[in-house]
Amino acid sequence: MRIDFHRHLEGSHSARALLLVAKKFQLQDPLFFQAGVYRTEAELAPLLQMQGEAGNASTFYTAIETARRAYVSPEAIAALTYESFIDSAAEVDALEMRVSLFSMTRTLFGVKWRHVEPMTFAEKSREVLIGLIDARDRAEKTTHKKLLVRLGLSRTFESETHYRAMASVIREHASALCGLDVLGILSGPDKEPLQPGLVAIIDTLRDVLGDLTIHAGEFEDHRSVDRALALSPRGIGHGVRALGSDATLQTLRDHGVTLEVCPSSNQLLIPEVVAELRQSEHGKHPICALHDHGVFAVLGSDDPVPMSTSFTTEWKLATELGVNPERLASDSERRWEQLAG
Repeated sequence: MRIDFHRHLEGSHSARALLLVAKKFQLQDPLFFQAGVYRTEAELAPLLQMQGEAGNASTFYTAIETARRAYVSPEAIAALTYESFIDSAAEVDALEMRVSLFSMTRTLFGVKWRHVEPMTFAEKSREVLIGLIDARDRAEKTTHKKLLVRLGLSRTFESETHYRAMASVIREHASALCGLDVLGILSGPDKEPLQPGLVAIIDTLRDVLGDLTIHAGEFEDHRSVDRALALSPRGIGHGVRALGSDATLQTLRDHGVTLEVCPSSNQLLIPEVVAELRQSEHGKHPICALHDHGVFAVLGSDDPVPMSTSFTTEWKLATELGVNPERLASDSERRWEQLAG
């Protein structure tokens, strides 16, 4: 099976999907609407992609913010979610999509979101989440494919009171989700922190959403992976810098944790790290090296629209990099069984 294990909804909004939603909801934002007419897909597509040199994460976030300009209502988000699932499902047998409910809700309230009462914020997040789940369900019926949703919590952790209020909504709809994810990067000296308040909220949800994944070992070294492993996740997003520590690799093996490797994303965001890892691993790409070290590793497309890739591209790239197809298939089947078996 071709399964995309690491894909973010906010990085999956194609020009086709965005223009369809813009027209349906009569959005006249200049991104979509110029001189009295809507842009064509060919005109919009380049505006959704990362601009500038590789290695600059800010260009990635700029591209994500650009697509969020269609987040004008829960109904618009739901419509865009459906179309994004349709696009995503076209090239895979199944997939897992990560959704950042907090950022979507915050976008709806605009710059004054901090002044919104936490329970009011949570009620709006409920509208968004219900729309997301309904869109996923409709997309499953349309495509006849299994489409999972994982709820992402950002380590930026802008407001603990708002996060806690939103957590009650997540709990109510946990049966429609496959797990939790910790995502996001910070600009300070520690780019992949795990703040105690965020960890406490995750702990309150583990009884209903036990499958935890954590982005780690991408912008920080193997110690970031070690810190994530202390929370007993089933998966690590990226995690390629675990290759810097034999002890970390051993812990990954001992606990059967799966790393979700996204080759194009890593090449765009951490090209120097990838080069260093390949040098230390005798030229092998990190996903190949991880397999050689006995670590479970699967493929993801991450944020394909701004990164100008697709799961088909990632699959082809993995083959060109020398990934053992039987090992990749075995690891994928094992992880999918954990998620949907």
